[in-house]
Amino acid sequence: MKKLSWIVATVALIACAGYLFVYIYRWEWHRALLVGILFLATLVGLCTALVLRRLTTAAARPPAAGDRPPGALERLRAAPVESKPFPWLRPESLDRTHIFIPVLLGGGFVVSGIAWAIERVAGSSARSGVEEQLAADLDGIAFPVTPLVPTDAELLAGGDDFADDAALRVLLGPAAAGSHR
Repeated sequence: MKKLSWIVATVALIACAGYLFVYIYRWEWHRALLVGILFLATLVGLCTALVLRRLTTAAARPPAAGDRPPGALERLRAAPVESKPFPWLRPESLDRTHIFIPVLLGGGFVVSGIAWAIERVAGSSARSGVEEQLAADLDGIAFPVTPLVPTDAELLAGGDDFADDAALRVLLGPAAAGSHR
């Protein structure tokens, strides 16, 4: 039964890989994504089963005296002991004043506060000048105060002066073209 499950999983892995390449070749991305996910799931399942099988066989095997190289235990005991990385945190040195970490934290807090204050002052002082310059620059491309096309009331008040202006009739649309024929 175990061999059959390994064969089925391996065939599924190979089939998923084959279809993945086929779907990518045909530019069928949704199917390629689905088959790619199935491929990864099958691959993770196979790898997990392989690791668990190896762990089971290693746990079932009794330790033999010949597994260990000669003198391994003596070499491990003779190896130097690792030192602690932060000597100011040792319990025997806690009676002295250690200010390294608090100074760094406090300095970072103070520098962050100064940077925040500079940003606020620069933002508030530059905003008014920048807005005035932007408004002056945008005046050149702003819409005109008077409309480009006369309103219907202006046309009615003006009479038939626009009847011979083809460009104005195009701008006014079908209502102007139909009313003056």
